[in-house]
Amino acid sequence: MERINPFLFYEFGKELHLLEQVTDLTTRQVFFPVWQAQGSMNKLLAGDPIPLGVSSGKARELLNRIDSLMALRFSTKNDKGEPMLRFPEDGDEPVNAWSVDWIKAAIREFETVFAEEMRETATYFVPRRGIYHTPALVDAADETFPEEMRAFIPQKAKDDWKAAGRCLAFSLLSASGFHVARAVEACLESYYQLFSGKPGETLHGWKAYIDALEKIAASNPTPCPLKKTLTELDQMREDYRNPIVHPRVVLSESDARMLFANGESLIIAMAQELAEAAKGIQTTLALEGGGDVKQLEAPN
Repeated sequence: MERINPFLFYEFGKELHLLEQVTDLTTRQVFFPVWQAQGSMNKLLAGDPIPLGVSSGKARELLNRIDSLMALRFSTKNDKGEPMLRFPEDGDEPVNAWSVDWIKAAIREFETVFAEEMRETATYFVPRRGIYHTPALVDAADETFPEEMRAFIPQKAKDDWKAAGRCLAFSLLSASGFHVARAVEACLESYYQLFSGKPGETLHGWKAYIDALEKIAASNPTPCPLKKTLTELDQMREDYRNPIVHPRVVLSESDARMLFANGESLIIAMAQELAEAAKGIQTTLALEGGGDVKQLEAPN
């Protein structure tokens, strides 16, 4: 998936229109529209802003005619015999009308085919979801986490969170919920490893992690996982995580947005506890998924 700037189509059409409207055949009046159109057609044939399909043949024919005029009237050679651009000068003979008309005919042929191709091109508008800015939700959903907390969130959790944001933006609601659950579980894994003192150990599912953490919390060590966080994790497990693994469960937009907000809150809560623990524990916690390793050291 690639982001497209729709304004580029406007600029492209404007530059071709300038060339199509040329009536004054002096080299000073012809040069700029032809030179601009040449650059625009080169970019379009290179796939900017999108790759061409059936219209590429007409686009290439148009560019060839523009290149021919540029080579004939606006090209010269330097001392080494290399071709270079020649700007219009006073006293230049006017450009032949037939050569400009030849290009204009190619523009009309290209536009006819290009218009049909664009009608079949998939173009979508992504509406805003709640307060989230659409480009941020599509490309950088992990920036919703406070900057000072991001070092304590595993990279694989960030990756799933970005996928959750992208799915939410494009109304892939059940997929968004699935990625939210994966992101929370990735953070839960690191959360458990820290408070259990067992870096690298993984358990089978949320229930196993929560039960193990509740046993740790019951012994009241320092630091200790917060009961509030464990209660909210278990609630999310029952209300969302378990149901969404079943194909028959389909999330509505309201469900997906509530789950997204709930997941954000839980990840931040766990990251805050990891950050607090870093002030008083000496251990190594590997935040798997992207090579991040956070050394948690006791203060001197």
